[in-house]
Amino acid sequence: MAARRHIARQAGVLRRAQFRSPLRPLAAHRAVQRRAADRGCLHDGGRGRVIDLSLNEVETLSAKAARGAGFSWGLAEDVGRAARRIAVEGDKWGQAMLSLAEHAQSFEPPSPARAARWRSGQTDVAIGGPLCPIRTAALLLDEPLPASAMPLTILDVGLPVWLDAMLRRSAMRVARPAGLATRADVVIDNRAETEQPATGRRGAIDDRTLAALNSFAARTYVPESERSRLRGAGGGRVDDE
Repeated sequence: MAARRHIARQAGVLRRAQFRSPLRPLAAHRAVQRRAADRGCLHDGGRGRVIDLSLNEVETLSAKAARGAGFSWGLAEDVGRAARRIAVEGDKWGQAMLSLAEHAQSFEPPSPARAARWRSGQTDVAIGGPLCPIRTAALLLDEPLPASAMPLTILDVGLPVWLDAMLRRSAMRVARPAGLATRADVVIDNRAETEQPATGRRGAIDDRTLAALNSFAARTYVPESERSRLRGAGGGRVDDE
């Protein structure tokens, strides 16, 4: 009898292991953290561990962080692709992404009246706080400016590096990129030819910035309930490894 109970317990364990879902809340999120930590190397200068992410990881993390900062999923995906372009060109993508997430709620969307001034070629007038670079780029991409409005000076754009990155694959460009400036006036002009996507580079980020972005990304996950845990969701009672 004891032997049969032992065999039954073993069979139950095997069945649970067979049907247990490999997907748990934050599973992919934690996997990125673990893989990134494994690839990290120590650097001097107070930055701590510098981590090398793939461009796919850069895009995914940035999109989730943008969504956690309050952007819609559509705009968040645009942010992810723009972050990928920034990462291809240098190691400041993490700093740019964190600045965007931290200041997202303070940016002003372009008003219909302001957009109308742009399209008619009138001089721009800045009102309120810095202009949101993501929503401004989305507006320009959805409703391209007529040739008669070019070049266009847009005043007080927040984090203009994002406006530049989002326009990179379009017929428009930021004529004088302002780097990682917090806010700046920008000039939008026609691009001679559309840039091709760059490949073959990874995105470096220090562990402190990564942790901060992960905290924004974590806001996109629905907290697991006690009922969901009892039904097998989440990692509260299961070893995530």
